Amino acid sequence: MNRDEMIMGGTKLFEALRDTGITRAVGNAELLTMLDAPTKEWMSTTFYELLSQTSLHKLARVLPSSLFSKLALEAVATRAEAQNINKFLFKNFSSQEDALIWINE
Repeated sequence: MNRDEMIMGGTKLFEALRDTGITRAVGNAELLTMLDAPTKEWMSTTFYELLSQTSLHKLARVLPSSLFSKLALEAVATRAEAQNINKFLFKNFSSQEDALIWINE
């Protein structure tokens, strides 16, 4: 997935969350393999800021099994947290089932 595809998908997610008022969501990134630096930059700044403008309270993230991809996505979230731009809880999971259990607590 390149930066343009991530921006398009992330913007659509923002619009859906904004328009529906959903407060809990699962983001499944198991199939995500590579993120280039500009994509990670957009995700850790703009994307998390957009999500924070919605009613989202909890985001469960299902990460890929590839260590490199997992670390890249964890770094995105860590950077967003360090910038204090996300206003929702998030937690990483290795399976959809575990993510759904947490999101429904």
